[in-house]
Amino acid sequence: MAGVDGVSTSTKTTATGQQYTAGISNDGLTNEDFLKLMLEELKLQDPTKPMDSASMLDSQMQMSSIQTNLSTIEAMESLQNSFSQMALASATDVIGRIVEDGNMGQDGNPKSFQITSVESDEGKVIATGYQVIGYDSESGSLILAEDMSKIDYDNITKIY
Repeated sequence: MAGVDGVSTSTKTTATGQQYTAGISNDGLTNEDFLKLMLEELKLQDPTKPMDSASMLDSQMQMSSIQTNLSTIEAMESLQNSFSQMALASATDVIGRIVEDGNMGQDGNPKSFQITSVESDEGKVIATGYQVIGYDSESGSLILAEDMSKIDYDNITKIY
């Protein structure tokens, strides 16, 4: 396998002794690069022993398939990012509100939290807030835990 500037090629020999490029690998190699390489090979070949055109076409199809796969991956990553951003934007509606996450507290009542922020962590929306541990009837305010809690947004069962 030969390599120049990160491009690796492998050659094979036909039954007639003619060498041809059997494989090319480089994440940055484009179809245009392949065509330039193929034209250079055609210029340098021995006219009495022409290249196997089926091998060249097979290599071109492989390059085209790789390019298509890379484009599909990029499109899927972009789509996934868009969905994550939409979910995060939707989750901002719970900031400042009281939510339940389906878990029960020690008193047998559902745990509730006053949400202070939301964030995206590897595509998952996480709400951060303080657990509500009581209610002060004299002041009319909630009594909140001192430590913040993280709640998976998908686990929120009720929003007040």
